[in-house]
Amino acid sequence: MRALIFLLTLFIFTTSGQAQNEISINAAAQVLVPADKIAFQINLNAEGDTPQEAYDLHKKREKVLVRQLKKHNIEDKDLNFEPISINKTYNGSYRNEKNKRIKTRQRVTLTLDDFDIYEQIQITLIENSFDEFSGNFTSSESEKGENEALKQALNIAREKAETIATETGVTITGIQNISHSYSSRPPRPMMEMTASRAPDSSLLEFDQTVSVSANVSVTYKFKR
Repeated sequence: MRALIFLLTLFIFTTSGQAQNEISINAAAQVLVPADKIAFQINLNAEGDTPQEAYDLHKKREKVLVRQLKKHNIEDKDLNFEPISINKTYNGSYRNEKNKRIKTRQRVTLTLDDFDIYEQIQITLIENSFDEFSGNFTSSESEKGENEALKQALNIAREKAETIATETGVTITGIQNISHSYSSRPPRPMMEMTASRAPDSSLLEFDQTVSVSANVSVTYKFKR
């Protein structure tokens, strides 16, 4: 697996409180980690004139998906799903029984580390009238990336605080408080990528990364 690629971005906002003898620093660091998994979201939908008709069609499509899960040995830990929901809708603006339709919906999420399986399942779903699914890259190294981004952000905050202290003739004596948060940003959605590929090749052949960011806010105490 490729080594982590580090890309640092810096946002600094500094204040000093004369009464409180504090310096506040906001800093951020961004780390790129390999995208080695796909979160595959599938919406099981069915529609009918009666609840039973919609339910039967839903179960038919569910069997198609279950066969794919067994075929590709998808483990329980890589599968999440919601209960079936059934609701009544109306065609047109008039809410009467003639315009009534029954719809079902169920969301299923698969975590795949084999990109070929992702494409194979998509083809089967399309062939069986599934019309709502998408995927996003994720990484098994996200937690490692978060820790590294946090370290980088804290180092940046410390360096800037020391620079400010040196230039203003004060001495940092400790930390008043620290807060931090994480965010991640995957590459563009997989549906766009698969739609744009050439017939004899796949964009999934190219390495992708997931951006993991850490934001910190550190308040340092100082003395003159």
